[in-house]
Amino acid sequence: MKIFFNLALFLLGCGLLIWAVNSVDIEKTLELLLDLKLGFFAILLIYCLITWVDTLSWKYNFPPDLTKDFSNQKLWVVRTIGDAYNTITPLGTLGGEPVKAYLLKEHCDISLKQTLSSLIISRTTFLAALILFCVPGIFFILDSADIPSDFKTVSLWGLVSFSVMIFLFFLFQVTGTLGKMSQWFASKTSNPGLQNFLGKLVQLDKLFSVYYRNFPQRIFISILLAMVGWILGLGEVYLIFYFLGFSPSFIDLWIIEAMGQLVKAGSFFIPFSIGALEGGLVLIFSSLGYPPSLGLAASLIARVKQLAWVALGLTLGWLMAFKSANIKSESLE
Repeated sequence: MKIFFNLALFLLGCGLLIWAVNSVDIEKTLELLLDLKLGFFAILLIYCLITWVDTLSWKYNFPPDLTKDFSNQKLWVVRTIGDAYNTITPLGTLGGEPVKAYLLKEHCDISLKQTLSSLIISRTTFLAALILFCVPGIFFILDSADIPSDFKTVSLWGLVSFSVMIFLFFLFQVTGTLGKMSQWFASKTSNPGLQNFLGKLVQLDKLFSVYYRNFPQRIFISILLAMVGWILGLGEVYLIFYFLGFSPSFIDLWIIEAMGQLVKAGSFFIPFSIGALEGGLVLIFSSLGYPPSLGLAASLIARVKQLAWVALGLTLGWLMAFKSANIKSESLE
């Protein structure tokens, strides 16, 4: 059943992709892509800076006494490897999280539960920062006289719905709901394996619920750093415009980045967000008065950048595994 469900979502994404391609001038899109040339490396460079800031944001979701066990560089490598698996596995943004937890346990002796707790908190702070980043974008959209009213309505309700879900997710963590539910289910079953699993969930729940209470300042810093990462994303969008021969306003940049990220976050259930990102950017760009082909070109550039980052992540993963194998073989000699 799960395979058929994923297949249905994938076909939905393919349908959106076909619609996006049919909605633009393909020849014009290809011309724009050829204009990018070496500008792609500048885009990769600023994206590297964004991932570094996001890594620092994640670091502040660990207890301070554990951060001495790994360097910023090693955490960035682990994050890059995990994000590569997030992209290539059919589990969306969850496929690489166990990989990150395993690598930190293997190379830094950080427990799996502690890393998973930090990842849950990091996902919350990351999305909370996205909401804060999108608020000015929504204001710019509502304040514009050129943007169609239906686009304004969809954008506003999209942000409201997304904000409510993230707030409920935050409450779920802070109130210890996971632990209470796990304890209740454990009292209703006599299966030792299931009881053991539920017991681990109770421990995990205590880790992140206690963290919110004990380290609110670190949570704030994490959100602030994640916000910086989203703002740096404006530079990435500007570079795409610049190298393709367009001069957008600051407000347009903010709207495009905010709405584009909302589309990407909201389409996590579609494998690789295929079609959703392309169709979303075509609609966003055309609603702001830009050529639809520019929106498709921007989405294709994002895809190529994503593939390049996956290649980097898999390469780093191979090097880390190779290094571990050498260490183990030396210890056996």
